[in-house]
Amino acid sequence: MSFAPYPRPVREIHQLELTTRCNLKCKYCPHWPELPRAKEDMAWDVFEASMALVAHYVAQGTQGELSLTGIGEAVLHPRFLEMAAISRQVIGPTRPLVITTNGLLFDDALCAALAPLRPSVFISLHRPERAALAVVAAKRHGIFAGTNEAFATSAFDWAGTQKNWTPMVSAPRIKCEYLRAGWGVVLVDGRVTTCCLDADGSGVIGHVDDAPESLRLKPWGDANKGCASCHMSVP
Repeated sequence: MSFAPYPRPVREIHQLELTTRCNLKCKYCPHWPELPRAKEDMAWDVFEASMALVAHYVAQGTQGELSLTGIGEAVLHPRFLEMAAISRQVIGPTRPLVITTNGLLFDDALCAALAPLRPSVFISLHRPERAALAVVAAKRHGIFAGTNEAFATSAFDWAGTQKNWTPMVSAPRIKCEYLRAGWGVVLVDGRVTTCCLDADGSGVIGHVDDAPESLRLKPWGDANKGCASCHMSVP
Protein backbone atom coordinates (compact mmCIF):
# COMPACT_ATOMS: atom_id res chain seq x y z
CA MET A 1 0.00 0.00 0.00
CA SER A 2 1.32 3.45 -0.90
CA PHE A 3 0.54 6.49 1.20
CA ALA A 4 -0.16 10.08 0.26
CA PRO A 5 1.80 12.96 1.82
CA TYR A 6 0.23 14.90 4.69
CA PRO A 7 -2.50 15.81 5.05
CA ARG A 8 -3.64 12.29 4.21
CA PRO A 9 -7.25 11.36 3.54
CA VAL A 10 -9.08 9.39 6.21
CA ARG A 11 -9.53 5.84 4.92
CA GLU A 12 -11.60 4.41 7.76
CA ILE A 13 -13.15 5.21 11.11
CA HIS A 14 -11.06 3.02 13.34
CA GLN A 15 -12.35 4.08 16.74
CA LEU A 16 -15.71 5.26 18.05
CA GLU A 17 -15.86 6.86 21.49
CA LEU A 18 -19.33 6.04 22.86
CA THR A 19 -18.80 7.82 26.16
CA THR A 20 -16.26 9.83 28.11
CA ARG A 21 -17.59 8.51 31.42
CA CYS A 22 -15.63 5.86 33.28
CA ASN A 23 -16.20 3.76 36.39
CA LEU A 24 -12.51 4.02 37.35
CA LYS A 25 -10.20 6.95 37.99
CA CYS A 26 -6.64 5.72 37.37
CA LYS A 27 -3.73 8.05 38.04
CA TYR A 28 -2.11 7.23 34.69
CA CYS A 29 -5.24 8.24 32.77
CA PRO A 30 -6.45 11.71 31.67
CA HIS A 31 -9.43 11.17 33.98
CA TRP A 32 -7.00 11.99 36.80
CA PRO A 33 -7.52 14.41 38.41
CA GLU A 34 -10.21 15.59 36.00
CA LEU A 35 -10.84 14.84 32.34
CA PRO A 36 -10.22 17.98 30.22
CA ARG A 37 -13.43 17.30 28.26
CA ALA A 38 -17.03 16.98 29.41
CA LYS A 39 -18.10 13.58 30.73
CA GLU A 40 -21.01 12.61 28.51
CA ASP A 41 -22.53 9.88 26.37
CA MET A 42 -22.65 10.01 22.59
CA ALA A 43 -25.99 11.42 21.40
CA TRP A 44 -28.01 9.18 19.11
CA ASP A 45 -27.88 11.56 16.15
CA VAL A 46 -24.08 11.67 16.44
CA PHE A 47 -23.98 7.88 16.49
CA GLU A 48 -26.17 7.68 13.40
CA ALA A 49 -23.95 10.18 11.57
CA SER A 50 -20.91 8.16 12.65
CA MET A 51 -22.45 4.99 11.24
CA ALA A 52 -23.18 6.78 7.96
CA LEU A 53 -19.52 7.77 7.78
CA VAL A 54 -18.40 4.20 8.50
CA ALA A 55 -20.81 2.97 5.81
CA HIS A 56 -19.14 5.35 3.36
CA TYR A 57 -15.74 3.76 3.98
CA VAL A 58 -17.27 0.28 3.81
CA ALA A 59 -18.68 1.12 0.36
CA GLN A 60 -15.33 2.62 -0.62
CA GLY A 61 -13.62 -0.63 0.37
CA THR A 62 -11.18 0.94 2.83
CA GLN A 63 -12.93 0.34 6.16
CA GLY A 64 -11.20 -2.24 8.35
CA GLU A 65 -12.02 -3.05 11.94
CA LEU A 66 -14.20 -0.80 14.06
CA SER A 67 -13.28 -0.38 17.71
CA LEU A 68 -15.84 0.77 20.27
CA THR A 69 -13.47 2.40 22.69
CA GLY A 70 -12.12 5.77 23.75
CA ILE A 71 -11.36 7.75 26.85
CA GLY A 72 -14.37 6.25 28.66
CA GLU A 73 -15.82 2.81 29.38
CA ALA A 74 -18.09 2.04 26.41
CA VAL A 75 -20.31 -0.34 28.38
CA LEU A 76 -21.56 2.59 30.47
CA HIS A 77 -23.51 3.98 27.51
CA PRO A 78 -27.20 3.16 28.19
CA ARG A 79 -27.63 2.00 24.57
CA PHE A 80 -24.33 0.13 24.32
CA LEU A 81 -25.80 -3.18 23.17
CA GLU A 82 -27.93 -1.49 20.53
CA MET A 83 -24.92 0.47 19.28
CA ALA A 84 -22.81 -2.67 19.10
CA ALA A 85 -25.52 -4.47 17.11
CA ILE A 86 -25.87 -1.60 14.62
CA SER A 87 -22.09 -1.36 14.30
CA ARG A 88 -21.92 -5.03 13.38
CA GLN A 89 -24.68 -4.57 10.82
CA VAL A 90 -22.91 -1.60 9.20
CA ILE A 91 -19.42 -3.11 8.97
CA GLY A 92 -20.73 -6.49 7.87
CA PRO A 93 -20.03 -10.02 9.10
CA THR A 94 -16.31 -10.28 8.33
CA ARG A 95 -14.70 -7.07 9.61
CA PRO A 96 -13.58 -7.20 13.24
CA LEU A 97 -15.80 -5.44 15.76
CA VAL A 98 -13.47 -4.67 18.66
CA ILE A 99 -14.54 -3.80 22.19
CA THR A 100 -12.00 -2.73 24.80
CA THR A 101 -13.21 -2.73 28.39
CA ASN A 102 -11.89 -2.63 31.93
CA GLY A 103 -14.12 -5.63 32.58
CA LEU A 104 -15.86 -4.35 35.67
CA LEU A 105 -19.31 -4.66 34.07
CA PHE A 106 -18.53 -7.57 31.75
CA ASP A 107 -20.57 -10.28 33.42
CA ASP A 108 -22.04 -13.48 32.00
CA ALA A 109 -25.31 -11.85 30.94
CA LEU A 110 -23.58 -9.10 28.96
CA CYS A 111 -21.24 -11.57 27.27
CA ALA A 112 -24.20 -13.75 26.33
CA ALA A 113 -25.98 -10.75 24.78
CA LEU A 114 -22.86 -9.81 22.80
CA ALA A 115 -22.01 -13.30 21.60
CA PRO A 116 -24.27 -13.27 18.48
CA LEU A 117 -22.40 -10.15 17.27
CA ARG A 118 -19.06 -12.01 17.41
CA PRO A 119 -17.02 -9.11 18.80
CA SER A 120 -13.34 -9.32 19.68
CA VAL A 121 -13.25 -8.33 23.35
CA PHE A 122 -10.01 -7.06 24.87
CA ILE A 123 -10.00 -6.69 28.64
CA SER A 124 -7.65 -4.12 30.16
CA LEU A 125 -5.91 -5.06 33.38
CA HIS A 126 -6.73 -1.90 35.30
CA ARG A 127 -8.16 -4.01 38.11
CA PRO A 128 -6.79 -7.54 37.57
CA GLU A 129 -8.95 -9.18 40.24
CA ARG A 130 -12.10 -7.95 38.48
CA ALA A 131 -10.72 -8.39 34.97
CA ALA A 132 -10.14 -12.08 35.69
CA LEU A 133 -13.88 -12.63 36.14
CA ALA A 134 -14.59 -10.82 32.88
CA VAL A 135 -12.03 -12.98 31.07
CA VAL A 136 -13.77 -16.13 32.29
CA ALA A 137 -17.18 -14.86 31.13
CA ALA A 138 -15.89 -13.71 27.75
CA LYS A 139 -14.12 -17.02 27.16
CA ARG A 140 -17.28 -18.92 28.09
CA HIS A 141 -19.16 -17.16 25.30
CA GLY A 142 -16.37 -17.27 22.71
CA ILE A 143 -15.75 -13.52 22.46
CA PHE A 144 -12.47 -13.17 24.38
CA ALA A 145 -9.63 -11.80 22.21
CA GLY A 146 -6.98 -10.99 24.81
CA THR A 147 -5.93 -8.77 27.68
CA ASN A 148 -4.40 -5.33 27.44
CA GLU A 149 -1.76 -4.57 30.03
CA ALA A 150 -0.08 -1.71 28.16
CA PHE A 151 -1.40 0.93 30.54
CA ALA A 152 0.28 -0.81 33.47
CA THR A 153 3.48 -2.09 31.86
CA SER A 154 4.28 0.58 29.25
CA ALA A 155 3.62 3.92 30.87
CA PHE A 156 3.02 6.94 28.64
CA ASP A 157 1.64 10.43 29.10
CA TRP A 158 -1.13 10.34 26.50
CA ALA A 159 0.77 12.41 23.96
CA GLY A 160 1.51 15.07 26.53
CA THR A 161 -2.07 15.47 27.80
CA GLN A 162 -1.45 13.69 31.14
CA LYS A 163 1.31 15.40 33.09
CA ASN A 164 0.15 14.59 36.61
CA TRP A 165 2.21 11.48 37.23
CA THR A 166 5.74 10.21 36.61
CA PRO A 167 5.93 7.19 34.30
CA MET A 168 7.95 4.32 35.73
CA VAL A 169 8.48 2.55 32.41
CA SER A 170 9.00 4.02 28.96
CA ALA A 171 6.55 2.91 26.28
CA PRO A 172 8.14 1.39 23.16
CA ARG A 173 8.79 3.76 20.26
CA ILE A 174 6.61 2.61 17.39
CA LYS A 175 5.21 4.28 14.29
CA CYS A 176 1.69 5.71 14.55
CA GLU A 177 -0.64 3.46 12.62
CA TYR A 178 -3.40 6.06 12.71
CA LEU A 179 -1.36 8.54 10.70
CA ARG A 180 0.27 5.86 8.55
CA ALA A 181 -2.88 4.09 7.44
CA GLY A 182 -5.44 6.91 7.56
CA TRP A 183 -7.40 5.90 10.65
CA GLY A 184 -9.85 8.46 12.02
CA VAL A 185 -11.22 8.59 15.57
CA VAL A 186 -14.73 9.86 16.32
CA LEU A 187 -14.98 11.58 19.69
CA VAL A 188 -18.11 11.46 21.81
CA ASP A 189 -19.41 14.79 20.47
CA GLY A 190 -18.95 13.83 16.80
CA ARG A 191 -15.67 15.59 16.18
CA VAL A 192 -13.13 13.57 14.22
CA THR A 193 -9.56 13.58 15.46
CA THR A 194 -6.22 12.39 14.19
CA CYS A 195 -5.20 10.61 17.38
CA CYS A 196 -6.33 7.74 19.62
CA LEU A 197 -4.65 9.51 22.59
CA ASP A 198 -6.25 12.92 21.99
CA ALA A 199 -7.64 13.34 25.48
CA ASP A 200 -8.56 17.02 25.15
CA GLY A 201 -9.60 17.19 21.48
CA SER A 202 -6.60 19.21 20.29
CA GLY A 203 -6.08 17.13 17.15
CA VAL A 204 -9.56 17.58 15.70
CA ILE A 205 -9.75 17.67 11.89
CA GLY A 206 -13.51 17.83 11.34
CA HIS A 207 -16.89 16.41 12.28
CA VAL A 208 -18.93 13.36 11.30
CA ASP A 209 -21.36 15.71 9.53
CA ASP A 210 -18.60 16.95 7.21
CA ALA A 211 -18.07 15.56 3.73
CA PRO A 212 -15.78 12.51 3.99
CA GLU A 213 -13.34 13.91 1.43
CA SER A 214 -12.72 16.92 3.70
CA LEU A 215 -11.42 14.73 6.55
CA ARG A 216 -7.64 14.68 6.25
CA LEU A 217 -5.12 13.47 8.81
CA LYS A 218 -1.92 15.27 9.76
CA PRO A 219 0.50 15.45 12.69
CA TRP A 220 -0.86 17.68 15.45
CA GLY A 221 0.18 19.60 18.55
CA ASP A 222 3.33 21.45 19.56
CA ALA A 223 6.58 20.66 21.35
CA ASN A 224 4.77 19.83 24.60
CA LYS A 225 1.67 18.01 23.41
CA GLY A 226 0.68 15.89 20.46
CA CYS A 227 2.81 13.98 17.98
CA ALA A 228 6.11 15.55 19.11
CA SER A 229 5.70 14.27 22.67
CA CYS A 230 3.96 10.96 21.87
CA HIS A 231 5.62 7.57 22.38
CA MET A 232 4.57 6.81 18.79
CA SER A 233 6.50 8.42 15.95
CA VAL A 234 5.17 10.15 12.85
CA PRO A 235 5.53 7.79 9.84
